[in-house]
Amino acid sequence: PLPHPTLLRTWFVSPPLTACLFVTPEGSYPKPSISVSPGGVIPLGGNVTIRCCHQRLGLRFLLYKDGDGNYTNFTDPAGSEAEFPITRARRDHGGSYTCRYSKRTDPPDYSEPSDPVQIIVAGEGPSPTPPSTKENSHRPR
Repeated sequence: PLPHPTLLRTWFVSPPLTACLFVTPEGSYPKPSISVSPGGVIPLGGNVTIRCCHQRLGLRFLLYKDGDGNYTNFTDPAGSEAEFPITRARRDHGGSYTCRYSKRTDPPDYSEPSDPVQIIVAGEGPSPTPPSTKENSHRPR
């Protein structure tokens, strides 16, 4: 008698879970596309622009870095594309970025996150701090 009720419970629970899984990807908020220009590798002090876009108009775009749950920036573009410029890039600008969009209503409904894009800030070597630190660490020895 025990296996039969267990099978019935599994059968009754599965359809609602399956329905939820199908509804989420087919909802009205699919993920936006994201791109970086120029390329993903920029020189220290250089400029780069992250662009997020979707076909819908009048949305708020939010930019996230390194999977952090808090957005780093947002914009309310007139069209369907948002630009997030990074000027005078520093080492801490490097990382993985994603974006989402939401309605400007309260409470907002958010889209799925975009695929990530990677930004690498090159030219970190000439910083004067690491050589002096290395020299100081060798002196006590």
